[in-house]
Amino acid sequence: MTLRGWRIVALKHVTTLAQSGVAHRTSPKRLTSRRRPRFTDLNARSPLGPIQLIGRFVTGLVQHPPTVLDRLHSIARYLTIMITRHRIRRLSRWGVAGLALTVPAALFVLPAQASEDGDAAENRLFVATDQSVENWNPFLQIYFIEHQFRQVQYEPLIRHSAEDYTATEGLAEEWEVSDDGLTWTFTLRETVWHDEQPVTADDVEYTYHIILNDEVISARSADTVELIESVEAVDDRTVEIRITEPSVTLELSDQVIVPKHIWEEHEGNWSDWGNDDFPIIGSGPWQAVAYETDQFIRYEANENYWRGAPGFDELIFQYYTEPDTAVAGLEAGEVDIVGNLNEAQVRRLDGMEGITTVVAPNRAWLALRFNTGARTIDGQEFGQGHPALSDVAVRQALHHAIDKQELIDRVRGGFGEVASSIVPSVFGAIYWEPDDDVRVDFDLEEASRILDEAGYAMGDDGIRVSPDGDPLVFSFGIDAGDADRESTALFIEEWFSEIGVGVEQVISEDVHDQFYAGDIDFTFTGWGINPDPTYNLIRQTCGQLPEEPPGGNSDAFYCNEHYDNLVAQQAAETDPEARAEILAEVQEILYTDAPLIFLWYPTVMEAYNSDKIADVTFQPTDGGMIMGQIGPWAYHSAAPTGEGGGGLSTSVLVGAGAAVVLGAAVAGVGLARRRQTADDRE
Repeated sequence: MTLRGWRIVALKHVTTLAQSGVAHRTSPKRLTSRRRPRFTDLNARSPLGPIQLIGRFVTGLVQHPPTVLDRLHSIARYLTIMITRHRIRRLSRWGVAGLALTVPAALFVLPAQASEDGDAAENRLFVATDQSVENWNPFLQIYFIEHQFRQVQYEPLIRHSAEDYTATEGLAEEWEVSDDGLTWTFTLRETVWHDEQPVTADDVEYTYHIILNDEVISARSADTVELIESVEAVDDRTVEIRITEPSVTLELSDQVIVPKHIWEEHEGNWSDWGNDDFPIIGSGPWQAVAYETDQFIRYEANENYWRGAPGFDELIFQYYTEPDTAVAGLEAGEVDIVGNLNEAQVRRLDGMEGITTVVAPNRAWLALRFNTGARTIDGQEFGQGHPALSDVAVRQALHHAIDKQELIDRVRGGFGEVASSIVPSVFGAIYWEPDDDVRVDFDLEEASRILDEAGYAMGDDGIRVSPDGDPLVFSFGIDAGDADRESTALFIEEWFSEIGVGVEQVISEDVHDQFYAGDIDFTFTGWGINPDPTYNLIRQTCGQLPEEPPGGNSDAFYCNEHYDNLVAQQAAETDPEARAEILAEVQEILYTDAPLIFLWYPTVMEAYNSDKIADVTFQPTDGGMIMGQIGPWAYHSAAPTGEGGGGLSTSVLVGAGAAVVLGAAVAGVGLARRRQTADDRE
């Protein structure tokens, strides 16, 4: 870990301590806030001086000692990493002056609250994350960390198998479909919720009652709402679901089932409830029991899980702001699984004793999405988007002006695959790849030719002008703090300039809110895709345009009635080959109309502590991943080897942590919390 990284990590904690002297979070319901105070709020254009920062630190200590001590314990864990990697000597570079301002270290010595010695650490599975949960309501979650919560906390009727994503048992131990394909009958297994109340068909019925009757949740589950006619609990272990037309989507869905006895207390207000009363009740292999924003999520093993208890006693998602810190934690034995690695980190870890690296195909994509004309579902236009992007010729020209392979090589170090479709290539049975006569290759001359023929003449200043006289200068929204996107944007801006298209970068943490308000011309977006892509296909249909601005679930304000009809047809087609043909046409329309330009399918790059962890299940089992699974497979099967312990005890390092943190405050280095970006979604 670099000196700069260590100083940033330390100041993150002292800044948070300073904030605690002003406002201390006590209500768990505030965890669902979409706009929490950021570390940059104290360090933006007029950072606090060291005296003010230390003053707030001391105020926090007096007013909220538990918060301060918790922070110091977390800091001590970072010191452990530094010591075990023999880098503590770098702290001397901060200078004696900074340390001279520290509060005496003895004031902060305390027993470690979660000592990582011995059996306790051996039976905890630590997973690094750089995301925080924005919403604990499983019906409204979209981010990757929230997807992982759903997979381990709840159980659906049917799971996607670890072997190859095919349907396998969940809460339903068997199911059958009527001859006309309209009635699905599920037989539930005998199992219990985390509070040991029995799981019954009433819970299934009530889950769909929520989906069908909450306006906000219904909008998020449009494919389900359109399909379901009725859900009835026939008896305690039998539920019957009637659908409007034959469909494969019920078997391919991983809709979680929630406990009626918990959720009925919020009748009619389900989407307003944060589901943040810990411990949270579900029926999955793990139960969320504690959470601190930007610190950790702690799960305990469900001893009553129907597949058997997990191999570890606890599963802890530990928050790391800097990727290098997480990697250092893996090397030091402070964390057991690390994902979202870059190519340099993978190459460094590969072959290291006690660490196993995982490089696998992903089921996700990253794309450039265009504001094709922000409008409501009844045609009311809104926002400040450039009208030229409603012209398919302009979007096709821009597609030709992006060298996807160059981006993969230069930005991702070669780890990725050129993307052409909303369906990732990992789902080979339904994946579409363009033929030579359809494929869009990087060709700046062809891009210029398309724009010339469409009437976008080159101006004297090197910027093209539309037939209506508007300069072709587009606003490009970029997620603040995302190095890959910022680098990618620079390449795209350069290529676009060569064909006479100007770009004005808008770097913001709220870029996607601005896009949905119709005020940004294009941004990055991305999703993790399930074996049934219907949900993401529906997001591109006319029905997802907002009823009033801003809002809606449309990715690009795209509307094509022929496309909409095909999406409906594929959802109703039960013959796999016939459905694949329809899906191919659907994917080709998106490719040629280009409301989104799919850039790459990222390669999964992960690593885990193989000295400590045995029996890891991958998905798919042949060359698959750990953290991005649809299901709890890896976290459920993983078990201690009995050979790898946790990190060093931190109790003796807390005093040193206090000193180092205040030294960092004097150094005056700031940190911005990583905000979830578009490709974090599931």
